Amino acid sequence: VAQYLVAAKLKLRFPTEKIPVRQFNQGDTEQRRADFQIGAAAIEVALGTPDEKHLDQVRAILEETQSDVWLLVRTHRMNGWRDELTDAMEKNLLQRLVLTSVESFVGQNVTELGGFSLAGKAEQLRALFKIYNEQWIDVLGPKSLRILPR
Repeated sequence: VAQYLVAAKLKLRFPTEKIPVRQFNQGDTEQRRADFQIGAAAIEVALGTPDEKHLDQVRAILEETQSDVWLLVRTHRMNGWRDELTDAMEKNLLQRLVLTSVESFVGQNVTELGGFSLAGKAEQLRALFKIYNEQWIDVLGPKSLRILPR
């Protein structure tokens, strides 16, 4: 769900960008170093606890490209990820790393695009859920992951 919500948020925020529609559990490849690439940003969604796969992946992107890395994690795992990244990365690489929560990454744009008003935020949230449902859940499923706006 988180990866599809991030994809829907990117489509909502950058409507002319081609945001790939693919299974959430499809691994990254040499051609695709992260879940999403927008401009000079590599965006990776990592919901679990810090693991070597993601640490190595982030390090490789930072060392081998000029991309900034946006690592999106669960709010309650932020401190653990911050500690692991600080231990695993050279300080100069950390300057190009943005660690934030999925909730903040998605929610901030919904609020901003809604003009910081309650009605605008509700409208943008409905738009986000519509994109999420139509472009990801309806295409890839499972239908049980649909979000029904109020």
